[in-house]
This record gives sequence, structure tokens and C-alpha cells, in this order.
Amino acid sequence: MKKIEAIIRPERFMAVSSMLQETGIMGMHVTEIRGQGSEISKTRVWRGREYMVDLHKKIKLEVVVPEAELETAIKIIMEEAKTGVIGDGKVFVTHVESACRIRTGETGHNAISANGRVVKLSPKESGDMKAVESLKKERASLNEVFPK
Repeated sequence: MKKIEAIIRPERFMAVSSMLQETGIMGMHVTEIRGQGSEISKTRVWRGREYMVDLHKKIKLEVVVPEAELETAIKIIMEEAKTGVIGDGKVFVTHVESACRIRTGETGHNAISANGRVVKLSPKESGDMKAVESLKKERASLNEVFPK
């Protein structure tokens, strides 16, 4: 098993996560972070005073995948997160010794995969999924009007 840690732009997160889910990579952890890489500091003005913004908002996405799915997951992250501008982020891969699912006691690959189980969404979550679908449709129509 391998752990992928990707530091990406916040505005690219939905594209990355939806493509990972479409390929069956479901489990992920997401953290909002601030960091400094090779991006240039920005000067901002607030209440008439200038200040420097050195730390930029980013998303840290953590995914544990079997080695067979590693290249696919990295390719998806790289393609969906890329804008071609400094500050697109980085991808780090580390080895995972073992994994255990607390609820069932499953270990190894079984602890990180769905094993064909169907997850039932609560009514609130299914409403959230409908909202996500409508956002995807809205984004697709915006992409037709404003191509990249």
C-alpha cells in the first residue's frame, strides 16, 4: 500500500476528488493548509496599510491506495490539479506498512477498500450528493461559456 499526499490549489479540489471517486478511489482525507513554495509573495492593502502575504491557501489531500492503483491515482491528481502556473502544488508518495479498519477489524488491503459493499447514504447525505451533481452540471455549462 502507498500513501499519496497531494498539495493542490483549493479551486482544483472538486475536479481532483470527483475524478478519483469516478475511478473507485473513495477514501481520502482533506485538510485546508497554508504554505510557502516557489510562489511569489503578494502585497495586499488593508485599511490603507500594505502587508505581504507569504503563506498561500492550499488543500492537502491524503489517499491510501494499493500499489496497483498508485500510477492511476497520481496521473489523475496531476492532470486535474494542473493549471500550468507556479503554485500548482506537489505530490508525495510514501510506503504504508499496514492498515486496520477499527469498525470491523479488517487489515491490509481490505481495510482500505470498499470490498463491494454498498454504502447507504443518510437522507441528508443524499441531498448533499444532489447538490454536488447540480454543481457539476453548472460547472460544465460554465466551461462551455468560458473555455479554459
